[in-house]
Amino acid sequence: MAESPAKRARRRNETQTNPGPSTAPASQAAATQQLPAGNKQPSQQEPTPQPLPQLQPRPGITEPVLRMIEITGLQGPVTFEDLQQEIIDNYKQTATTIPAHPTLQSRQVGIEEFFIPLHLKKNIPGKTKSERSVTLPEGKLFLDEALYDILNSLDDLFNQEIVKEIKILLIGGAGMGKSTLLVKVANSSITLRSKPLLGRFDLVLWIKLRQMQHTSCVLDAIFDQILARNTKLTKRIVKGFIDDHESGIALLLDGVDEIPSHVLQSEEGVYRVQDILHNRVLTKSFVLVTTRPHMKQYILRGHPRYAQVETTGFNPQNRDQYIRLNLPDDADRGEALVSNLKTNQHLWEMSKVPIISQMICLVWKNQKSLPERITELFAKFTEVLFIRRNEEMGDQHMMSIMMSIIDDLGRVALQGLLDSRGERLMFNETEFQNCQSSLAEGCRVGFVQRETFTSGLDVKALVTFPHKSIQEYFAACHLVKLLQDDENNFRHQLKQIGEGNVLAMEYLLRFCCGRSMQAAGFILDHIQEMQGDEEELQGLARLLMFEAGSEELATKLVRPTRVACKSNEDLKSLSYYLQHVTPPLQGAGFHMRVRKQELTILRVILLSDSMKSAGLIAVRYYLSEQEEELILLEETLGVVDEQHPAELQVVVCIEAKSWFDVGRVSHRFFHMQEQIGDLGLVMFQRSPDEVVDLLKALEGCRLLSLTLYGTNLHARVRHVSHILSFLTILHLIACRLVDDDVKDLISILPAGHGLKRLILDGNAFSLDAVRALTHHLRGLPKLYWLSLRNIGLNAELIRQVVSQDLPHLKEIAEGEFRA
Repeated sequence: MAESPAKRARRRNETQTNPGPSTAPASQAAATQQLPAGNKQPSQQEPTPQPLPQLQPRPGITEPVLRMIEITGLQGPVTFEDLQQEIIDNYKQTATTIPAHPTLQSRQVGIEEFFIPLHLKKNIPGKTKSERSVTLPEGKLFLDEALYDILNSLDDLFNQEIVKEIKILLIGGAGMGKSTLLVKVANSSITLRSKPLLGRFDLVLWIKLRQMQHTSCVLDAIFDQILARNTKLTKRIVKGFIDDHESGIALLLDGVDEIPSHVLQSEEGVYRVQDILHNRVLTKSFVLVTTRPHMKQYILRGHPRYAQVETTGFNPQNRDQYIRLNLPDDADRGEALVSNLKTNQHLWEMSKVPIISQMICLVWKNQKSLPERITELFAKFTEVLFIRRNEEMGDQHMMSIMMSIIDDLGRVALQGLLDSRGERLMFNETEFQNCQSSLAEGCRVGFVQRETFTSGLDVKALVTFPHKSIQEYFAACHLVKLLQDDENNFRHQLKQIGEGNVLAMEYLLRFCCGRSMQAAGFILDHIQEMQGDEEELQGLARLLMFEAGSEELATKLVRPTRVACKSNEDLKSLSYYLQHVTPPLQGAGFHMRVRKQELTILRVILLSDSMKSAGLIAVRYYLSEQEEELILLEETLGVVDEQHPAELQVVVCIEAKSWFDVGRVSHRFFHMQEQIGDLGLVMFQRSPDEVVDLLKALEGCRLLSLTLYGTNLHARVRHVSHILSFLTILHLIACRLVDDDVKDLISILPAGHGLKRLILDGNAFSLDAVRALTHHLRGLPKLYWLSLRNIGLNAELIRQVVSQDLPHLKEIAEGEFRA
């Protein structure tokens, strides 16, 4: 049968207008043939685009029919709903999971279960403050920084009443969760008119700019990334639909910093990324762009009317929730990691960065703990950041390139830390003039961030590291390489660290020791020569020895007489030191802060031979937020037996969010008093009823110390009498006490009572009440410490009253008196 004219026309039209999806330059050429080129000049590398052949009317085909044929081709009618459905079908495959591993994309988890909201803040246009000062080589200046409003939810990001603009620039450093947020938005659009998008959009087009390696044409990207390979849609049809529904389209452009610059600036393509960013096309469409800070000014120069939103990662509550979600098989393990992070200020801060939190969870899950030495953890952090953007490199080549970049950046990092005017955490871009390629690559992988600031009339391009500890790690890498290349230069740099800044350089020195045993030896010798707080210097030396992992370095440490452990790392380093020091530390005093997950370390310390000759073992134990039995503490302290003549002091601390049960806590206290001679209680910001109920339950218990902080005890002070018999230390701080409460306190403290220390800071007393109190305290013969700071009275008046009634107490600080 002969082919009809209409059928021939349809066949020819498909050949001309439906090339199908493509990647690489062929896709670009196809799009150029299908669509008007406008005023662009043809590329010298590409053939001159030919105009689209026009369909000629044939007998029996009317103009309207011809137009329908041109649009539909041989595939039958295609509608806007078909485009919507294809996009939804794609998102059902690509936007329902997020990576569970920073470098292995095949490991995925469900986004509905694992998405954690980010902390988002939106700048207030035109409002800045100039309070942040920065010291640069040319001097000190104040930066103009935007004022921000907090966005409380993802809904707020799409709420025009809050955001004001239809173009949004979402800024954040490496691993801050920007891409994951866009996955969540795309997922929300699977059900059109869904709440997170506030029902505003007909199409949500999620474009991953990192994948645009050959063309800047967003129309190409829609076919390459979203639409099915066998789609009935053509680029001409999709363009028509986009044009017809421009104000109902949401474009999600993920990672402007990741598209190659030559692609971004290409003059070829339809709906070029650069034209969208600069609001030259799709001006009525909603556009959400993500980028790292260094590309912000490029975008704003082309179109200044973006709502600027910054993500700073997780807030602490959401970070903790993320950790629990990533350790679902063992709730105790998740809680243990949360508690562990709270004992390490650096990791606690850094773990608010989602990718860092993810890495920590993976290490914890695999090893049941974090690496003993922090240098190992930071080495892994930097390696993962680099691998994420250099997957194609071989391992050996990658490590060589990475260490070269770290050394270049580390040189500037070290100069900042050791600046004679004080440490610097921000740098002028010109300071990297000898390593511009390393700076560019460092920005690309996330080692550093580059931002533009104004300071009055000046404009400064400033560079920062994502966190001070990253700067310290890079500086340490450079310092160790200096030792390998030029020992004299290393020694010269080390001399810049003295008594005045050595404690501030803790992490720089720890990273050095963790990377080089030779460096550790030089550094410990350097510290032993310093004058300063002996206890703090000795504590730092133990941390450095532990980080180096060398028992031989124990001989370089001064033998301590008093040891203070304020963190998990302090306990670990003390444990390591005690295993290698000889002979035992005769008569030394040990003061240790401990939490549940650190009881194992405490047990190892208490079993050390050196503890058998200790003079004092003081343990301050903090109850965790999860249900726990104090019997675990009892069992740990049980190793301090008759072979350990040291005095044992234990204070149990119940914080604002600690687990608490009156019956069980009081029961364990009565049991511990048989084992521990010196037992105390601290309660922070607990309710008045909880405090009173516990004091009643502890009546008759041999408590030697009680500290209550931030609890409203007005008209309730008399309840302290339940435990007053053995009390030698009483602290009632910021408890809203007034004159009437002073009367109650006087009434329960009989003359001759053995109270030694009384602290009433942060309350509100009249001078008459203070006179009555100090007059009464003359009858307490053992009192040697009284503190009345911040009670609303002139310090000179307090001084006069105390000196008159208690002349044996001398003022050691304003409002604080000791014998």
